[in-house]
Amino acid sequence: TIMMDDDDAGPDVSLKNLTNPQNNPGVESFVVMNEAGIAVKASNDLSTKIQGQQPVPNERAAHYAAAVSMLLGKVRTSLKKDTEDGEDDEEDKLESIRLRTKENEIVIVPSEKFTIIVVHCPFKKVTKKEEKKEEKKDN
Repeated sequence: TIMMDDDDAGPDVSLKNLTNPQNNPGVESFVVMNEAGIAVKASNDLSTKIQGQQPVPNERAAHYAAAVSMLLGKVRTSLKKDTEDGEDDEEDKLESIRLRTKENEIVIVPSEKFTIIVVHCPFKKVTKKEEKKEEKKDN
């Protein structure tokens, strides 16, 4: 389960409350971006390690954040136009977006202060070696 805490103490406190999405099967990587569309946290494969400092999101993480930021802007604009034409329903708010390709899926979960982008590989076949590792963990 992916959880975020939108408190007013700032991004560091909120990001500490984020459970690691990579603990879930099939999750390859993740990016957390702020309301300005800037990647503020990313999985190890999307981060650059700087000696003596916390890893920072790399160029690929910034690319995901920029693309998702533009997509969210267009979706929110479209939703606003739909509600202007019809009834204004508070239940019609954007909760998540799921994009599927042949190789993976990207799940986008926006909130007020942060957006989580998870790259998930639901079609990846688990090898027998990986199955044995999972069995050992469970026992």
